[in-house]
Amino acid sequence: MAGFGTLPAGLGPFGLGTPAAAPEAPAGSSGSRYLNPTTRDYEVDSATNQFAQMPGSRQRVLLALLTARNSSGVLNFGTKMPGRMSETFEADSRAAINLALRHMIEIEKSIRVLSIDVERGAGGRARFTVRFFDLLTGQRDLAEV
Repeated sequence: MAGFGTLPAGLGPFGLGTPAAAPEAPAGSSGSRYLNPTTRDYEVDSATNQFAQMPGSRQRVLLALLTARNSSGVLNFGTKMPGRMSETFEADSRAAINLALRHMIEIEKSIRVLSIDVERGAGGRARFTVRFFDLLTGQRDLAEV
């Protein structure tokens, strides 16, 4: 056998043998990636070392609530929350959340909002809990930000 320079392509070093088999696809849920509303990042499930999962509609509701209106490439996507905690803060917040979810409520008809709870916190912070019925799965769900 001559040197490596005379072997046909694919039969020399790094080209001889059977390629390694790909690892098995992870088992488990095939939902959407879990989006932590506090850190605004994905999380890894410690049991499986794969991305944690959540229902797709909940992820989409969270994305709409956590995105500042018109800050993404999608026109009119996101929420424009009131700038100040005035007397109308709760009503203004509910209206802003309904507007942010309008595409899922009226156009896609994928969710029905059951309630929007607004909690005022210390230091000008607020917590919003959106309870909704997922029309795609037939389940009640909620998203908190």
